[in-house]
Amino acid sequence: MQIIEKNWEDKIFPDIKDGLVIVFKIPVSADKKDSGQIVAEMFWKNAPGDSYSIPALVFSSKSNIYYTFKNGITIIGMLQWEKINNPNIIDTDGIWSNFKYYKKDLQTYIWHTEGFLISFNPRKKPEDIIPIPVPIEIIEEEEPIDPNIILKPANGANLYSDLFPYIYISGWPKISETDKKDNFFGYTSTSTSPPMNTFYDQLKALKANGNRTGMQNEAIAFLEEKPPYQHQFVIAVKKLPGYIGSFTALYNYIETTKSSDNMVVVVCSFLKTDVTSVLNYLNSTAYNESKERLWNSYFALLIEMGYRSSDLEAIIKNLTICNYLETIFNHLNAKKTATILQSEALYNLFHATILLDKAIFPLPPYTSSPPQPSPVPFLPYAIGNLQLVKYKLLRYEIGELAHITSVMPGEKRKVVNRKLDRITDKEQITSYNESTSDNTTTEKSHDFSKELWKAIAETTQTSNYPDPGLVSTYGPPTNITIMGSYTKAQTTQTPEKKQITLYAKKVLNLTTQRISEKINKVRSHTQLKELEDTATSILDNSNSKDPAYGMYSWLNKVYKAKVVNYGNRMLFTFLIPNPAANYISQVKVIEGNNLTEPLSPAQLNIKTYQDITSDNYLALCQYYQLKTFPLAPNAQLVISDIMQLGESKLVGIPKGYEASQATISYAFGEGNDTAIVNGFIGKINFSFDQSKGNTGTQCFDMNKEQNTVAVGIVSSNVITMSPPSSAVDFQLSVEIISLLNAENVLSWQISIYQLISTAYREQYEIYNQKSNVSNGRDERVNPLKDYLIVKQELEKGVRQQLQNHIMSTVGLPSNYEQETASPGINYNYPKNAQYINSSLEWNEMTYTFLDEYDSQNELFAVSSLSPDYFSGFLKATYARVTIPVTPQYNYGFLYFLSTGFVWTSADNFAPCFDDSQTENNTSTDQATIVQELKNVFKQPNLPEKTIDSWEVVIPTSMQMLQKYNSLKIQNYE
Repeated sequence: MQIIEKNWEDKIFPDIKDGLVIVFKIPVSADKKDSGQIVAEMFWKNAPGDSYSIPALVFSSKSNIYYTFKNGITIIGMLQWEKINNPNIIDTDGIWSNFKYYKKDLQTYIWHTEGFLISFNPRKKPEDIIPIPVPIEIIEEEEPIDPNIILKPANGANLYSDLFPYIYISGWPKISETDKKDNFFGYTSTSTSPPMNTFYDQLKALKANGNRTGMQNEAIAFLEEKPPYQHQFVIAVKKLPGYIGSFTALYNYIETTKSSDNMVVVVCSFLKTDVTSVLNYLNSTAYNESKERLWNSYFALLIEMGYRSSDLEAIIKNLTICNYLETIFNHLNAKKTATILQSEALYNLFHATILLDKAIFPLPPYTSSPPQPSPVPFLPYAIGNLQLVKYKLLRYEIGELAHITSVMPGEKRKVVNRKLDRITDKEQITSYNESTSDNTTTEKSHDFSKELWKAIAETTQTSNYPDPGLVSTYGPPTNITIMGSYTKAQTTQTPEKKQITLYAKKVLNLTTQRISEKINKVRSHTQLKELEDTATSILDNSNSKDPAYGMYSWLNKVYKAKVVNYGNRMLFTFLIPNPAANYISQVKVIEGNNLTEPLSPAQLNIKTYQDITSDNYLALCQYYQLKTFPLAPNAQLVISDIMQLGESKLVGIPKGYEASQATISYAFGEGNDTAIVNGFIGKINFSFDQSKGNTGTQCFDMNKEQNTVAVGIVSSNVITMSPPSSAVDFQLSVEIISLLNAENVLSWQISIYQLISTAYREQYEIYNQKSNVSNGRDERVNPLKDYLIVKQELEKGVRQQLQNHIMSTVGLPSNYEQETASPGINYNYPKNAQYINSSLEWNEMTYTFLDEYDSQNELFAVSSLSPDYFSGFLKATYARVTIPVTPQYNYGFLYFLSTGFVWTSADNFAPCFDDSQTENNTSTDQATIVQELKNVFKQPNLPEKTIDSWEVVIPTSMQMLQKYNSLKIQNYE
């Protein structure tokens, strides 16, 4: 195994005059598989003895870095060996980095390196492949035949297109008090006696009450010079009395001449006065009053942004010179002939930025605004050096040999190539219905008895006998003595005897009717789609004595790539939640494809089969689109039956159920007075005594019988008269409550769990096939289409976040009439949208897709350079988007985010805010950002410069028939 060594070296740090170096030792096998370990050593260029051995790099695993060098610099981060699956890059593997440089305090990093450090394992190029010798005539070198057919692109394609950007970034250093004093200045109220209720005081009071409308009305009154603000607004700066009227001209003179001479002499010469006069004027009441008017005019113009922009710029220049001269003339030498300030401090003072007073700015949102959702955070990420890889199509050229079609002399050959794509979709639905109805009929005994005795009473005769009444003695001899009275009934109108017998049978009549209706409904829907592509070739060599050849070669694209340095940029990072949500919903509606990632059962709180319940299983079956599944068994069933005296039955219990309770309802006929009925149900005996009532109900606790329950009835009569009465009339009904046993529930839960698990795996496989760019995507789809889709959706997300931020900052005025569901569409939208389009460099946008916005959770992160970027886009919970700000909008864009106002004057005059004293402020304060921008952009940006360029050969799936029937063999030695 061969070991190659590659070095990476960072830039030279001015503070320590040294640069970081990492040496990688890479094993390269003959088959170039991802095996082995990469050894890396880190050290500073000027101190190679102080080195750090990075943990061995294994493919797709991270190696963490945490080491403090002797020079006090601590490196914290990681390296990772990754695949570079971009065909426009020559190598297939690279070392991805993400580490930061810290000083001793470990609080603020001074530099941040992120991106690929080195690449290795180059792809095979066509010239590396040695052609297989074929028995074809070799063309002599002098024969003017070019083996490559070169097709140049159209003229319109002769422009470079952006491929991908990469940026070297640095963190935000903390601003010192000295830098803040030299580079920023703000308003200081003028104390008067007695104190005056100034325009500033009015604005401060209105801001404290959150009255944005009142502040705007107050500013308009000031600009229109309404009472009490007559003659307060500065319409023309040059008309101010005293030297201050010439300060704008002085600013323009210093900016134009860029004089490095003694500024005290320059100022006095321009104003045609001396040092003493300037000092006296800067301490005069007239000067302070004029400066107060300038500040009030400045505040009013900021509130009504866009009104008299030229006056606003002149006022800013004048206030800058006021601060400039006050500082210079407060730092004179002993002879008062020159300032003691250094040239750098003078430069910073002249280019100082106004710090807005937090007591007034930014304006509060309108109180009538509807509640806005909590904004997703976006913040200035860093200042970086932007380098962009560009490419353009140079030509098409013949590549490797694909195949050869040979035709013998005198042969005529026909070749048919047929490609058929067939898709069959079949759907079948079966339904089954079953219904059970119970009918109960009860006849009340007292109603029948009452009617019976009414009929008997109509034909009754009564005879009286003296005491002791009717006496009878049985036994031989039989003597009968009749005394007293007795009643004799004629029953000619009495109901028939069988009617009396039927009475008992009709007392309780329970009818169970089961209607089983099995309906087999089959709906069959078959859809067949076929796409057939047939190509017929006829090779006619019948009239030739020589063989003929058709040689097909692969067609390659040749691109020219170059790296262009665009200079420094301020970068903003946005977090876009669910970046593909809008695209997925559109595709689902327009194309019928559902690109939403299916949720796993665990994500739906189904972690085991025991989580399946009768309450949630229908929703789960619907979500996973199950067409057939077992219904949830009933928790209990009621089985009923009717029995007569002397009858025994086995009452069936459904499979999977256990008898829990039994209820017996009984009824006696009227023919008996003291009949007793005995019986049993399961293992339980029962006894019913007619003397206690003709009807009744009794409940029993069963013994969990399964399959069947035995029920039997016998009787025991008490003889009360002779001849004996007829058979006892008696009926009873049995209701058995059966409960579902645990085994049946478990079986049903397992079957449902298996069905939804299988359905989830199938849905997830289909989802991956639809969403994964690197796995089986249709080669007829241009891959640049996917890049464009991702870019457009992320741009929409960023624009929407910016608009939402402005809406939450400004709000809606009370006189705004909401006509649509989204008020931001109408209110100030075109102006803001135009500014957002111009201020951000959208073509240099980079992005990473994350599963969760959690720095501790790195289970899933896909960058824009990954081959699976489109799949990552569809699956991502968040997208982290980094966009550079156009340098001409640096300061104005910060002001736009803070206030919601578009800065219309020169960008370098935009004010800022000091957030360092704000409570609970964990992000970098705006003054620090502005100071770093001043340091980085002190020198104008140089025009874009090409650092490197090269050609890249990209194989395609297209083939071309060569013009000539001979093949040139080239020696690649």
